[in-house]
Order: sequence, then C-alpha cells, then structure tokens
Amino acid sequence: MTIHGASLAAPPPPPSPGQDGPAGPPGVDARSRATRLLAAGTYLSPDYRRAVIRELLTNRARAVAPSFGYDAVPVLAHALAARALQRNAWVYTGAGAALLFVLAGTGVIDFASFLLLVLWLWWSADYLRRVATLHTLITRLKERGPGGGPGGFEGGRPSVALLDDELVGKIDREQSARDGLAYFGGYRPFVGAGARLRRWSNAQLLLGAPEDGDDLAELVSRLAGRTDPVGPKEPLVPVVTRRRPVVPFDVADLAAFVQHHIAAELRDEARESERIATLTVERRSYARAVTVHDRSAGEGWTALPAIGAAGGEHWAEGYGASREYLCARIGSWDEELVTSLFVGFDIRGNTLHTEFHSHVLTPVISEFHLVDRLPERLDGRLLLRAARDSLRHVLGRSWQVLLPLGPLVAAFARLRRHYREGRRFEVELVGVADSSEFRLGRYATLAVNRGARTSIRELACSNEYHHYFQESDADKYTRIVERRLLHLVERFLREHQVDLADHRRNQTNVLTGNHFGTGDIDLSRNKQVNHN
Repeated sequence: MTIHGASLAAPPPPPSPGQDGPAGPPGVDARSRATRLLAAGTYLSPDYRRAVIRELLTNRARAVAPSFGYDAVPVLAHALAARALQRNAWVYTGAGAALLFVLAGTGVIDFASFLLLVLWLWWSADYLRRVATLHTLITRLKERGPGGGPGGFEGGRPSVALLDDELVGKIDREQSARDGLAYFGGYRPFVGAGARLRRWSNAQLLLGAPEDGDDLAELVSRLAGRTDPVGPKEPLVPVVTRRRPVVPFDVADLAAFVQHHIAAELRDEARESERIATLTVERRSYARAVTVHDRSAGEGWTALPAIGAAGGEHWAEGYGASREYLCARIGSWDEELVTSLFVGFDIRGNTLHTEFHSHVLTPVISEFHLVDRLPERLDGRLLLRAARDSLRHVLGRSWQVLLPLGPLVAAFARLRRHYREGRRFEVELVGVADSSEFRLGRYATLAVNRGARTSIRELACSNEYHHYFQESDADKYTRIVERRLLHLVERFLREHQVDLADHRRNQTNVLTGNHFGTGDIDLSRNKQVNHN
C-alpha cells in the first residue's frame, strides 16, 4: 500500500498461540486504538505534531518513555508525513509565487493577474493538502466499520527519510524497556504512566510467628497487664512468647512470588468470564539518566549510560542508583485507558517496607476522535466541499499579505524552525549551583539530562474521562490488584513463618483508605488532591 506516494511498512505478524499479549515487546501495541488515535492526532493538531517530533526526533539524545499500550514509531512516522505535507505546500506556494514575481517584474503579466495567480496558487496548495489529509484519515486511520469498509488501521507506517533503522531501533528498544531499565529525567520515576491515582506504603517487623498456643498466651498477658489485680499488688510475671524461626528470604524472592501469582490468578488461571486478559506484570528498574559530557567531544550521543539494574545493594541510595519495581499494567477500552500499578519492596533492619503506586493514562483527548466521525469515502461531494472551504480559508487570511513585512518575517522564522527540527540534537543541560568566589562553576564538566520527561501518550491525555465507566474501571482495576497484592504478601509471609499482626493491621488501614499517603486525582481540575 502507499500513502502520499510513500510505501507503508508491513504490520507485525499476529501473536502465536500461547504468546503473552500482542506481538513485539511488552506494552508496545502497534495496532491498538491508542496508537491509531495518536497517529490521527498528528494530522489534526499541529501543536501535537510538533510535540511528537520534538520528543522523539529533535530530542533524540533523550531517552524514550516506556510505552503503555501504544507504539511510538508509527505515530512519529505519521507526524513526519503530516509535516511533509505542510512543507510541500509551502514550497509549492513559495516557488510559484517567486516565478510569478519574476514574470510580473519583467512585464509578462500585470499586477492584478499577479495577485489572482498568487491567490490561486495558495488555494490549490491548501486544497491539495486538505484532500491528502482527508484521504489518509479516511483510508488509513479511520476505525474499520463492522462490514469491513475501506477504513482501518493495521499498524503500518509511512516511509519517511528521517525515520531510519537506527532511530526505529532506538525507539523500540527504549519504549519497551527491553533490558528491564527505564530512564527518567524529571522528578517522578514512572514517566509515561500518566497521572497518579493512589499511593501508600507500610513497614512491618519480620518477627517469627508465635508457636501454637503462644499467641493466645501473649494476648492474655497483654490484657492482664491493662487491669488492676485484686488484693495486694504483686508484680506480674511476663509471659515469654515462643516464636518460630523466620524462613530466610530476600526481596527478589518476594517480588518473584508476587509477580508469578498475580499473573496466574488474575489472567492465566482465572475463569474466562473473570480473566483480565490485558494484564502484564514485569519487573522494571528506574534510574535517572544524567551524564557528563566533554565539550570538546561534540554532540555524538548514541547510547544511554550503562546503569546496572541488577547486582549490588538493593535500592542503593545515590543520584545514579536504580530502584526496581513490579509493574502491573492493565489496558482497557482497547488500550485507550491504561491503569498501571507499581509495587516495590525493601528490607532494612529486619523490617519489610512496601510501596504501592497506581497511575492512570486517561483517554485520548476528544479532538483526536474526530477521525472516526469522518465520511466512509472521499467522494465528489466531499471534494467540492473541501474546495469551497479552502477558498474561504485563503480569502479569510489573504488580508495578511497587505500588512507590513512582520507577518512574512514570522512565517519565514517558522519555516526555518521547521526545517531545523530533526536535523540536530537538542539537549537539556543540568545547571550548576555555583556561589564560589571565582565562579568556578563555569569550568565544570557539562552535565546533560538524558532521561525521559514525558511520553507522547501523556501529551494527548484528556483532562477528564469521556465516559463514567472509564473512571470507575480505573478505580476497579486499582482495587483488584491492590487487594490481590496484599493477599499474596500475607501468603508469602505465612509460608516463611512471619508474624502477620503488623501486616493485617496495615492491610486494614489500606483497604479502608485510612492510610497516610493515600491520594486521588481530580482530573477535571488537573491537580492532585491528597487525603491523609
């Protein structure tokens, strides 16, 4: 197939029987509804198109945020194709206007004919670009109807020169976090997962479970110590609780146990009617990617710094250290609503610390859904309407030609900026706190923040849900995974003969919402509201 004269890459093969999720790396789905809507958004919104190119191409030295239910490669390809349409229209209009200017200057045509021909050039460029955009949206990015109409997105992408194999490999590798390591460049590590819904943490002592009968004796002793004895006060003899030895374990054992059983109980072994088919559970380490760079070495960044995700001290403290979390991701509403749960464990001082963070990617903004409301085919009537609308658009903006050169200079600056995008590196330098006497910070080694700041999916998130059931589903999946997590941790600790008193008390606080750090998101105001 071709699109605007460019070949479409073949979509990935369907998953083989028994394969977990769609073909390709976990979390990357080239055929999902989210991918299709994001690709359509690059034609519908120039601001979003520029943001996609800036994040994935212009800032190519920066890491790509992990993908949650979409594939960034076809989105970037369509953004470049949409930009090529815009540039071709500018070149066509500019070259034609320059030729007409020469003809008018030599007296071949008069001034009135010059103006009419320039307007015709402008209209024809706008019309051709408008028709090409409609054709792409209708035939390549519109949802396929029940009868198998001409529309439909199969995960293919336009072939563009700037999207070479090296860049495609980089995006695929980093968005899938194939090596188990995700790089972030801002304050929060879970970049790409969306807005935070809920979080909590607790700590419990890893004491041995009381032996049979000693738990009751301990309870009686505690109650007796709270009542005054009858008669002369005599010192109470404390009851010494005999405890079983704790079966040794580390956080890797606990994480592997929870990872296996959450996937088994909610997806693999659940009944068909109760299965969460889109659940993926993986272990992922998060690290901040700030590197130093010699000014004399140029801008030759090709690979992110090698930061060990495994080995050494668990949850080491340091600016360059990484921390591992279990990531449970549930894509619902055809991957347009993604709920992600991050669970981390650490043991310090014979105390188990547990962290829980839930995030949600809200549906794609409603403007991008316009693609599904376009006509089924590009017929003659639609072409005539497009011609009329292009004429009205050109006439409505033609008055700017009569203004001074300010608008022309601004247009030239925008054109120059567009052509510079994608042909150079842009990096974020990390500032130096320098209050020294001689301002020695100017001699410091250049530090570059190469971690991901945001994802192209987060840039297209709506500030409100499109359907009440979407909001309830995000909370539903959070509560289901949260409850299953608490049950599995209790089961693991019981098998390792750990006293469950602390765990059950913390579990009650978490499930009733009476827990420090619990929060939710007010999406209508796009800010976070905490409930302590």
